[in-house]
Amino acid sequence: MSSLFHNLILLSPEVAIVGFLVLLFLCDGFVPETRKSYFPLIITLLGCGFAAFLTWRIGDAQTHFFSGLVANDGLSKFFRYLFFFATATSLYLGFGSKEIETKSRMEFSLLLLCVTFGMSIMAISTNLLMLYIGIETVSIVSFVLAGFRRDNLRSNEASFKYLVFGALASGLMVYGFSLLYGYAGSLSYSEIGRYLRIHHGDIPFIITIAWVMIFSGVAYKISAFPMHFWTPDVYEGSPIPVATFFSVGPKAAGFAALLRILMDIFTVKVGVGQWAAITDKPLIGVLAILAAATMLIGNLSAIHQKSVKRMLAYSSIAHVGYLLMGLVTLSSSGIVAVLFYLIVYYAMNLGAFWVVSVVSDRNGSDDIQAFSGMGWRMPLLGVCMSVFLFSLTGIPLFGGFVGKFLLFGAVLQAPGFLWLAIFGVLNSVVSLYYYARVLKAMWFERPESAYTPESLPLYHAVGLVGLAVPTVILGLFFGPVIQFAQRTLAYFLG
Repeated sequence: MSSLFHNLILLSPEVAIVGFLVLLFLCDGFVPETRKSYFPLIITLLGCGFAAFLTWRIGDAQTHFFSGLVANDGLSKFFRYLFFFATATSLYLGFGSKEIETKSRMEFSLLLLCVTFGMSIMAISTNLLMLYIGIETVSIVSFVLAGFRRDNLRSNEASFKYLVFGALASGLMVYGFSLLYGYAGSLSYSEIGRYLRIHHGDIPFIITIAWVMIFSGVAYKISAFPMHFWTPDVYEGSPIPVATFFSVGPKAAGFAALLRILMDIFTVKVGVGQWAAITDKPLIGVLAILAAATMLIGNLSAIHQKSVKRMLAYSSIAHVGYLLMGLVTLSSSGIVAVLFYLIVYYAMNLGAFWVVSVVSDRNGSDDIQAFSGMGWRMPLLGVCMSVFLFSLTGIPLFGGFVGKFLLFGAVLQAPGFLWLAIFGVLNSVVSLYYYARVLKAMWFERPESAYTPESLPLYHAVGLVGLAVPTVILGLFFGPVIQFAQRTLAYFLG
């Protein structure tokens, strides 16, 4: 009994999410319709805050529990914080968006909490079966979220495409799991990794096939090449708050899973803060090529997009390529850069989608033409969007620049990957073109007729400023955040 209680304490953030989810479900039948406007928002924000508090209380000392199925360590703590923040922010945006009707807010809150639970399971899993449960929890509920506007054909199309690609990716990933299990005789990350290290000189090519299949499944969640096809159509058809959540939450969960699998199973430590692939096959070289292809496809596809939401969807694909660069290095500096960039990416990408939501609600469109003169009509909105886009590009004095500087610096230190660093810099230059198109529309295309500057609604002003300020601060005072990422990695590696 004491062991079960200890395990539940370590799992308390996820238990809290489920508890508040049940509370919302029960309250749906008792809360008057007049009070359902913001009641789900308050309960969900309290749930995310309480789960974050429990995450802080249990600490980040490395501990495996529930018979080694899940782990509590620095990585678990880091990603739990990110998930709870992403859920709270996306929900706050959703309650201010016209696309989420008042009568549907309870369902929207319930679905977001379900996905949050699944993402957290993905991040703490140290067993392939638990990972699959987490991925399917996220995926199945995400299919529903993508088709949240049931009366909209594009939303229905987005949900169906998400389902089809999700089924394909899950099948590939599970087959990869079966190959690992058949070879190592275990589903535990540590047991599989230990078996592969013992048989380091006699690992068959089938393990490389297993890695490719597992990566394909995870690549679907993070929108990496070649499993990125669903992203622009799903983002375009989904309500903007849902697309905003997809662009940060499930992506971070996918990187958490990928990082654990890579470090626990497919690598071996070769020095202080340095690892190498466990097989002689060019696994890391393939990962580098996929990172380059992800960046290239994302940036080139974004250039000619008229829809800003669709443009940001392709942009998010490109940023996945930047993040994969950090994993290619197999070094502590590369992983720290990935963790730092995830924090910055959360703030600047959430903010950019938020601005798109405000403009879309006001003008009825998310095309670039809808942004014409918005910097003059709503100066605060224009300034915040400029901050987010400058940071996404990697302009100095913003958080995105520091994140890319750390990533490119880590790649330069890795032998044989100078070409990848140069390729990343060139792709950043390309991204400046399509981000500048939005800024040009907002600031250089002044309204033709007389106009009166509008004040941004306080509800949205609080959210946008709350994201823009950290984006700037992380470009100037980034030391404490880097130290936090370093501590996260230290506790993860024990």
